[in-house]
Amino acid sequence: MKKLYGLSALVSPRVLLGVGLVVATSLFGGTGCGLSYSLTGIYVEPAVNSTCVYPGTTAQFTAYGTYTEGGHSMRIEDISNEVTWSEALPELATVSADGLATAAANFTGITSITATTTGEFGVLTSASSLQVSTQCSTSSTSVAHAFSLHIVPGNQTLSVGQTLQPMAVATQNVSVRPTDLSRQSTWTSSDSRVATVDAHGVITAVGAGDAIITAQTRTSDGESVSATEAIHIAANTQDQ
Repeated sequence: MKKLYGLSALVSPRVLLGVGLVVATSLFGGTGCGLSYSLTGIYVEPAVNSTCVYPGTTAQFTAYGTYTEGGHSMRIEDISNEVTWSEALPELATVSADGLATAAANFTGITSITATTTGEFGVLTSASSLQVSTQCSTSSTSVAHAFSLHIVPGNQTLSVGQTLQPMAVATQNVSVRPTDLSRQSTWTSSDSRVATVDAHGVITAVGAGDAIITAQTRTSDGESVSATEAIHIAANTQDQ
């Protein structure tokens, strides 16, 4: 069997800054109830490194959209049929308009599966990965993990002094609606000289540079699950 290795863009590209600011307004209030819900973030399930299929078989990916409105809690919807799906290596696997990935029969390797749409503030994109292998384990074949965690919106660029309130969103299985676990998660920053994060996930840009923000929680059986996002802090708006 031929082998074709490749993996690109598995971490979602940065979402426009305004996305994060709308999320912050949604959780802490501020613009009242007169606004309609707006699509401000997306994420793809199964998560990165969760899906392995045998050559010639399929795996279903799902795109979830997070909708926010000032003064109200978020809403999460399955928008798999409303996004544009794409694959990095069509020779290895192709993905249909509703997120069904079909692996090639004669290759093995890894490719990214990406969902793209337009949100309130511009283009939103999120990616996962598909491994095609003859040695997939049962737990990773074609299904999402029982519990996975995502930070929405994804990677961000801020200026010194700005704040951002992302959400830690948990997907517990394919039949249970995703839930906001932002206040049940432990938040940490890899470099407090660049960005700090408080107990509720509020990120504050402190100094120019890059930091990784991590949200960590535990499942009902005690398993530790985490998600990360990259934060780039620009010294001024011209660097963004």
